[in-house]
Amino acid sequence: FWGFNKSEDSEAATKHEAGNQPEIQRSAKAAAAQQQQQSCNGAITEVPGPCAAEEAPKLADTLANSLTVHSKWSDTSLRSTTLAEFTTAEPYRHVVLRPFLGDAGLRAVRADLERLDAVEKETDLFRFFQTCDLAPRPSEQTQPAPAASNNKKKKLQRRQSKKRCASDVASSARANPLAQAPALGALAQLFASDHFRSLCQDVTQCGDLAERVDLSAQIYCRGAHLLCHDDVIGTRKLSFIYYLTDPDDEWEAAEGGALELYPDAPGEPPGTPSSIPSKEVLPLADSLAIFLVEPGVSFHAVREIRTERARVSLQGWLHAPSLELTEGFQKRNLATLQQILLGRKPAGSSVAVGSNCSDHGAETSDSKNKKALEAGPRACEESSDGLSADDIAVLQQWLAPEYLDVAHLKAIADRFGDASYALLTNILREDISARLSDALRSADAMDGFAPGAIETPIPQYGAGATAGWQIVGPPHLRRYLCLRTEERSGNCDGTTDGEEGHQQLATLLRQVEAGLFESGAFRKWLKACTQLMPHGAGRLELRRFRPGLDYTVAARSVMAAPEGAELDATLVFVRGDAAAAKHWESEDVGGFESYLAADDADETVEAQEVYRGNEAEGPLVNFPATNNALALVLRDPQTMRFVKYLSRDAPSSRLDIAASFDVDMPTSSSSEEDAPGS
Repeated sequence: FWGFNKSEDSEAATKHEAGNQPEIQRSAKAAAAQQQQQSCNGAITEVPGPCAAEEAPKLADTLANSLTVHSKWSDTSLRSTTLAEFTTAEPYRHVVLRPFLGDAGLRAVRADLERLDAVEKETDLFRFFQTCDLAPRPSEQTQPAPAASNNKKKKLQRRQSKKRCASDVASSARANPLAQAPALGALAQLFASDHFRSLCQDVTQCGDLAERVDLSAQIYCRGAHLLCHDDVIGTRKLSFIYYLTDPDDEWEAAEGGALELYPDAPGEPPGTPSSIPSKEVLPLADSLAIFLVEPGVSFHAVREIRTERARVSLQGWLHAPSLELTEGFQKRNLATLQQILLGRKPAGSSVAVGSNCSDHGAETSDSKNKKALEAGPRACEESSDGLSADDIAVLQQWLAPEYLDVAHLKAIADRFGDASYALLTNILREDISARLSDALRSADAMDGFAPGAIETPIPQYGAGATAGWQIVGPPHLRRYLCLRTEERSGNCDGTTDGEEGHQQLATLLRQVEAGLFESGAFRKWLKACTQLMPHGAGRLELRRFRPGLDYTVAARSVMAAPEGAELDATLVFVRGDAAAAKHWESEDVGGFESYLAADDADETVEAQEVYRGNEAEGPLVNFPATNNALALVLRDPQTMRFVKYLSRDAPSSRLDIAASFDVDMPTSSSSEEDAPGS
């Protein structure tokens, strides 16, 4: 089911079947085991046995000819009532139609979906399985899809192999995948029909709609998610999601997968969503969620799946006849995509001046998009002043002894010179690392993130926001806890001060920040490791990424000069025992930091349509979350970075000190050299 690769070795296949299959396949296997106790009734069921399977195509053909919107929506008075509900909905205009098809139609479409392949997709923004394009476009059915030129972002490729569909998705699309799925094909035609557009116009008053419709199926298994965004791309005008979850077992909030709707952040500029959603829409079977796509308004997300069964849905968009007729066209600069592409400082970012919280944005040229990571730092002039005795005395209080050895520092510099990055493990003294690890475990236990802790049905977004820790947003660009300076520290709403574990964690981090990162000795030590001299005190953040809540989205830097570069120095702490380290290394639970090369920004509709469409190229380098490790990376303004969403299954929070220093762009010694991680 869903075209999982059946060529995996038997052990991996057994593990996958036991833990991560969508519920329809597992149910089918369970039904097959009981088929001798069941009679063939010739009806399409959720778990058809051999007899039912033989009859299913015939019944699907019959249903395909009569598949239509449930008769209740023909009632004009009900449409008027639904419009009133849509108009007054909070936090923005939306509505849910249920039932949409009715039980028979729902089951027929679910049965058809088992005949399609899907591929796992993952970027900084999402992780789920998706089918090919299912929208009915007769004139394009037999034509290859045009190659996406000038793609905007690169797909995140984890080091481990992904489970992919057995057949190529593009080839499947050209061969008309709906030929063997008549009920699904009929539903696709319905979504493209005048009847459906008329219904949507009546219940939303959205105005003119083009004939174009986009449609695909998405399957969210355990750990799958979609982070906050507003859907504003091209001429999209109306977003709709048809939920195909199990009609015999109603979906519950504790299973995750809810559609989260985000309100405006109070007291912030227009287009700034709150870091906490104000409403959830559960993916109930045979329900259709509809909302207007509007810049700076329609912010939504899909909460991480916390169950072993799949959240199955059809996601689609109806389009405006032209870009000028999209909702909120005059405020398009507030769209998520525009903020990232055009490099504008996000409105209402709630960050301290000079901190890396605001270190996101875009530039307009990719002529140097890999230059910083490919350049040879050894071309920089050697500083005449090395580490003095006083410098060594300062560094000895914090760093492990081997990182003060001259030969070891030279080896690091040589490695950094070749790759433009280095990961230094066990960087702090063991006693300091142990105290930080203990404080992190204590804070996680207080906040309910310890391994085996009972989860709440809805995430506690304010967890840990105390003792100087505050939530940083906006969520379409980032969400995590940031430790403020003493004079800016305070409590978020709904939290209490004086929690010993959080205070201890804050105190220890501030000591490392003040004693090590803010010292002149540390900047000289960085020079010894990289042959790059940091200018000034740099920009520092003390961050905590909580499981099931926090992340950053990939964007370019707006802090460095256009011709300059930045040296990132990120010190990470996570639960580091052997079992936890295996989870972090796999990258399945997120929490890793990734660096990506970005192309030119482009404001055209065509460019926006393929913004996340390129799957061929991966990151320049990934750093799995590693306890007591310092990552050093040379980065230019056209290189993007992000910390991948931290799954609720992660062994712990990710704690880090993220510093960024301005440095001179080194002269490239090998322009033909491959970028790291490629």
